[in-house]
Amino acid sequence: MEEYYLMWLARMTMHNVQKAFLLLKHFQTAEAVFFASEKEIRAVLRGSAKWIDHLITQRNPEQLEDWILELEEKEIFFYSYFHPRYPRLLKEIYDPPLGIYVKGVLPDDEIDKIGVVGARRCSAYGLETAHRITKDLGKTNVIVVSGMARGIDAMAHKGIMDGGGKTIAVLGCGVDVCYPAENETLMQQIIEHGCVISEYPPQTKPISYHFPQRNRIISGLCKMVVVVEAGKKSGTLITADLALENGRDVFVVPGNVTSRFSEGTNNLIKQGCPIITEYSDILFALGISYQKEETEKYYQTILNNMEPFEKEVFLLMDTQNPITAEEIARKLHRNIAEIQYILSLLEIAGYIQKRKQAGYIRDTK
Repeated sequence: MEEYYLMWLARMTMHNVQKAFLLLKHFQTAEAVFFASEKEIRAVLRGSAKWIDHLITQRNPEQLEDWILELEEKEIFFYSYFHPRYPRLLKEIYDPPLGIYVKGVLPDDEIDKIGVVGARRCSAYGLETAHRITKDLGKTNVIVVSGMARGIDAMAHKGIMDGGGKTIAVLGCGVDVCYPAENETLMQQIIEHGCVISEYPPQTKPISYHFPQRNRIISGLCKMVVVVEAGKKSGTLITADLALENGRDVFVVPGNVTSRFSEGTNNLIKQGCPIITEYSDILFALGISYQKEETEKYYQTILNNMEPFEKEVFLLMDTQNPITAEEIARKLHRNIAEIQYILSLLEIAGYIQKRKQAGYIRDTK
């Protein structure tokens, strides 16, 4: 029952977390705070009379019971700062939330987590890069954390799930509220392949000042943060700053120097943030030596199912350097129409990808 009293205290001290810890230090438990006399509470907190009045008048057992029933009905979990499921890294930041609400399954602390964030307004390059890197990470035991916003965040979640991995979305509203509304399907997929997290109680609406607050949780959950694309005044830079303030490494995907979408990211590089261009850079930074046996096994399996001519075309490709249909036709001394037909078959099968105005590469499922 102490967890539920801590949930009550977290609601009452949403923007006064330090006062919550002050009360807990004095009374030892949240239950003791709930039943303490008005005189005792005022003696501990002093000042802020209006806020203390609110705390005292909101100690309603029936209301607490309603909140508990709501969590059960909506299959939402509450983990206080003292609960064994509360993320260890999150405790290390300057102002950790007293508790978090979780819908889905919160991954174990032992699994490495990285934040992948970027601007809502982004370029096709940013979206493609976010998806490529996170999809490749899906082959590893690394979890991607982001904010489920439009643009780069949504694509980072989608990429890691497309690669078979798990993801966490940190929200600026209740975990039973979808924002933006267009991400309703994505949110359900995230819950099925990880979880959504918020420090805000169920039914809390998205309010502008919630989002800078939630950014500290994104960075707090992770060992490192990767910024894919951000303009000069992008809110993404807040996450990067919070990560650095809390001792997390920040890595950056370089962007076009003439693009306004990359001004913020390129400035981070100028300030000394290391560059990321592919998922192996992230694994190296995490100290993970990912073996490629699974990829090799995947390629061998699909090669065994190919016709000889398809095999010839596929073997001319790799995962990094696009090759055009014309180059393939020249190397194999074949008619371009034949090559284009085979490329279409391989693309439909999901074995290769077409890069705009660049050529074809192998898919890295």
